[in-house]
Amino acid sequence: MSTSSRKAFTLVELIVVIVVIMILTTIGIWNIVQLRQDAQSVATSDALATVQRMQELANMEGLSQTNTDATLRIMELQAGLASTGNANFKINPQVMGAQLTFSVDSSGATHWQNVAP
Repeated sequence: MSTSSRKAFTLVELIVVIVVIMILTTIGIWNIVQLRQDAQSVATSDALATVQRMQELANMEGLSQTNTDATLRIMELQAGLASTGNANFKINPQVMGAQLTFSVDSSGATHWQNVAP
């Protein structure tokens, strides 16, 4: 009785395994890139909504803003709201200032927008 036992993989089997691993890795990397882009988009939308809420609250409180730079305007909003007891807006003005821009219309209303769509 002759029993054959294999002690090693053939070259073809190793190449097939390597190719399958490479394909799975490529798909995984592509999915991670897509997830990161989606997360950045959601974060920017959330930042815009937060600053808009801050602006609405500042308008209701009668606070005025004079800064023309987005980062400084956000810091001014935070300080003004904190002085009226609304200190629950814990945000990073430098990050949000880079993501958002604002305009003031003829009636004095401030409108915030995302820098990148």
